[in-house]
Amino acid sequence: MNETQNNPVDSPAPDVEAPQSPEAPVEAGPTDELEKWKRLSRENEKRWKQATRELEGIRHAQMTEQEKAIESAKAEARKAALAEVGTSLAEAEIRAQAAAAGVSVPTDYLDLSRFVAEDGRADRERVTELIASLPTPAAQPEFPQLMGTGYHRGGGSDISSMDPNELADFIAGGSFI
Repeated sequence: MNETQNNPVDSPAPDVEAPQSPEAPVEAGPTDELEKWKRLSRENEKRWKQATRELEGIRHAQMTEQEKAIESAKAEARKAALAEVGTSLAEAEIRAQAAAAGVSVPTDYLDLSRFVAEDGRADRERVTELIASLPTPAAQPEFPQLMGTGYHRGGGSDISSMDPNELADFIAGGSFI
């Protein structure tokens, strides 16, 4: 083995850097690498959406009248189905937001179609406005809280156990035998 390879004293000084050529790539940090991949992903997504739109345009241009009629019937059926289910979605959204806010909403008296967006789903902004307009529940309960259930120590009795003999003696004379 060569002795100069194992001898660290003979190696060049570490503070002297060799000049780098301008073509040498600069080491990128993890955040730079992450941003690069995000940018590439956004570009690819834009290209994919554009290609999809172009493909749909070509397909639509090559359709016969019968195929166009079928597509329009499908679109109308989809819109009707969403309109039918939309009120149920709006009611579910209202109930969920009301439960989170701690209020009750009588949905039987509401026109639920007002809370359906154009896409057939629940309009969260309108539902939020409705829930915000409702009165909030009182901080204190309306009725006094009774102490009828649960474990409560009685006052003044010296009963140390639930022994039937001890209880009978206490009831009979108010004192233990």
